[in-house]
Amino acid sequence: MLQIIKIEWLKVKNYRTFWVFIALGVLSILAPNFVIHDVFIKNIPPDAQKLLGQSIYDFPLVWQTVASVSSYTSGIFSLLLITLVTNEFTYKTHRQNIIDGWERSDFVLSKVFWIVSLALLAFLTSLVAVFIFGGIYGKTAFSFENSRYLFFYLLQITVSLSLALLLAMLVKRTGLAIILFLGYVTFLEQLLVSIIKHYFGNIGGLFPLQAGDELLPFPIVEKLVKISGPYDSGVYLAVLVTYIVVIMWLVFRKMLRADL
Repeated sequence: MLQIIKIEWLKVKNYRTFWVFIALGVLSILAPNFVIHDVFIKNIPPDAQKLLGQSIYDFPLVWQTVASVSSYTSGIFSLLLITLVTNEFTYKTHRQNIIDGWERSDFVLSKVFWIVSLALLAFLTSLVAVFIFGGIYGKTAFSFENSRYLFFYLLQITVSLSLALLLAMLVKRTGLAIILFLGYVTFLEQLLVSIIKHYFGNIGGLFPLQAGDELLPFPIVEKLVKISGPYDSGVYLAVLVTYIVVIMWLVFRKMLRADL
C-alpha cells in the first residue's frame, strides 16, 4: 500500500490543477464561515439575536454550524477526485500501472486512498474552522458537546466522494463526469427526494446526499423551522455507511471486469 501511495503522490505533486482544487476546497470551508459570521453579527439586530439564543459560533453550537456550512461546499473535493480518476483513463496510466505489475484491485485501492485523504483533509480543515471561529468569535468555554456533527460531516463527504469515484469509473471522461455529478448534486437528487417524499413519505430523505443533509441542519434555520429528519440519527448513519459499502463493491466489481 505504501508503494501505491508513493506512486499516487508522484502523479500529483507537480500537477497544478490538483493544488488549485485543494486550495479551493480549503477556502470553501473557511471563507463562507467568515461571511456568515459577519452577516449574523452586523445585519441581525441584537434583540433578534437574543431571541435566537446563543451565537451560532459559540460552543457547542459552532460544531454544528461549521459542519453544516462545510457540507454545502464538499463537492469541490469530489470534482477533484473525478478529475484525478478520469485522467487515468484519458492518459492510459491505469493500463500502464497494471502492465507494470499492479493488480486491478490495487488501482481501485489507489483511488480509495484519495477518498480517505480528501475526506480527512476536509474534516481537519473543518476542525480548524471550529477552533478559529469558536475560539475567536465565540463567547463560551470550549466544549466537545455537539462534536458528533463533524463526524456526520466526515461520513457525508465520504459518500459524496464515493459517488464521484463510481461516476468517474463508469463515464471515464472528465467533462461529462463533472456535468453528470453536478447535475445529480444540484438538481436530480433534490427532484427525486421531492417526488419520493410526496408519494411515499419520509423514505425520500434516505437518498445518499440527502441523508447527510438530514444530519446537518443549519442551527438558526433549525430553530425557526423544523427541518431535521423524521428518523433517528442512527438510521441516517446506517444508510450512509451502507451506501459507501455498496458503492465500493460496485467500483471493485466494475474494475475487475472492465476491458482495459
